[in-house]
Amino acid sequence: MKKIKKYMPILYLGMKDNLVFRSNIILTIILQVANLAVSLWIWNLLLPHSDFINMARYLILTNTTTLIFTTTPLYYLAGLISSGRLSMYITKPISLFWYIFLYSFGRQFYILIFYLVLLVILSNNFIIVVFLFFYFIVANFMFFNLMLLLGELSFWIINMWPLRNGINAIYLLLGGLYFPLNMLDKRIYSWLQYNPFSLVTDVPARLIISGGNTNAIIKYFFVVFLWLVGFNFLRKYIFKIGIKKYEGVGA
Repeated sequence: MKKIKKYMPILYLGMKDNLVFRSNIILTIILQVANLAVSLWIWNLLLPHSDFINMARYLILTNTTTLIFTTTPLYYLAGLISSGRLSMYITKPISLFWYIFLYSFGRQFYILIFYLVLLVILSNNFIIVVFLFFYFIVANFMFFNLMLLLGELSFWIINMWPLRNGINAIYLLLGGLYFPLNMLDKRIYSWLQYNPFSLVTDVPARLIISGGNTNAIIKYFFVVFLWLVGFNFLRKYIFKIGIKKYEGVGA
C-alpha cells in the first residue's frame, strides 16, 4: 500500500501536465485529425461507398490508438540520459520504469477514456470491447518496454531526435495507419501482422470491425505476451550495459 501511495502522485502529475500543457495536446490532436482527413478523402475517391465505410472505421480506430500508444517514453528516457538527469532517478528509492510508465499513462488517461467510448460506439460486440480492455493492458506494457528499449540507445547515440522521422515512418507503415495491412500480399501479411506496431493499431481495429473470433483473440494475446517478455528482458539487459557507459555529465 505504501508503494502505491508513493507512485500515485506521479500518475496525477501526468494527468495534470496534460491539462497544463493542453495546447500541445490540442495541436497533436488537430494534426492527427488533419492527417486522418486527408487519408479518408483519398480512400473516398478510390473505394465504393460500402467499402469506404469500413475503411473509415478502420482509419479512425488506428489513428486514435496512436494517441494512446505514443513514442513519448522513448524520447523522455533519451532526454534523461543525454542531459545527465538520469542520475537524479537512479540514485533515489524509486523505480525509473514505474515513474516513466505512470507519468506517461497519466498523460494518455483522457485519450484512453475517449477511445474506450469510441470502441463501444463502433462495436456491436460487447465481449470484444471487454477483451480489448484487457488486451490493451498487456499491449501497453509491451509497447512501453519497446519504447524504453529504443530510448536506451541514447547511451550510445548523443541525440535521438534525428531518428524521430524514421521511427514515425516505421510506425505509420507497420501499424497500418495509412491502409489495412491485410491489403498487402498474403505471404507478407501472414508475418507482418505480428509486428509490435500492428498489434497495438491494426489488430484491435480489425477485431472491432470484423467482430473477431476466439482463436484470433487468444493468438494475438499470446503474441503480445511473447513480445512483452522479449522486450522486457532486452530492456533490462541493455540498461545494465548502458549504465556502465553512462557518465551523467549531460549533453
